[in-house]
Amino acid sequence: MACSTADEAIPETICGTPISPDLSGPLLRPHGKIVEGNLVDRPKAGLAPCEVLVDGKRALTFRFGFHDGPPGDLLASSRDSTVVGLTEPARVNLGFEDSVLGNEGAAATASCKTAGGDHFTLKMKVDRANALKQDLRPAVEAFMRAYMTETLKTLNCG
Repeated sequence: MACSTADEAIPETICGTPISPDLSGPLLRPHGKIVEGNLVDRPKAGLAPCEVLVDGKRALTFRFGFHDGPPGDLLASSRDSTVVGLTEPARVNLGFEDSVLGNEGAAATASCKTAGGDHFTLKMKVDRANALKQDLRPAVEAFMRAYMTETLKTLNCG
């Protein structure tokens, strides 16, 4: 008798932001039981983390930052950050004030007036990605372009 271990459905909302499972699915492979740990309180947020675990292992890490003024050199902080450090980061145009793409994640910042300031920065990392390979870069770029846009909408910024 064969056992079936069907994967759990990919959520249509991650860390409070609607996102197509077609975009998040490649970043959550291999799929399994998906659990979210979300400390983002959007009306009060300053710096807030959110993690997505698959079968008990961290798959995605997000850092939502609300601040006054641009965050400084996003490329430099993407290299050096102990929170969301990226391998081979490079500036890319995702349609925001500043955007950086790495092998295993991305960061973007945009003007956004909230209780926490006049700018919003999102950093995301695919924890299960091989940082030495560039194979997920296109999927990370597509995800970040859509996810940042939708997050700004949830914050009433765009």
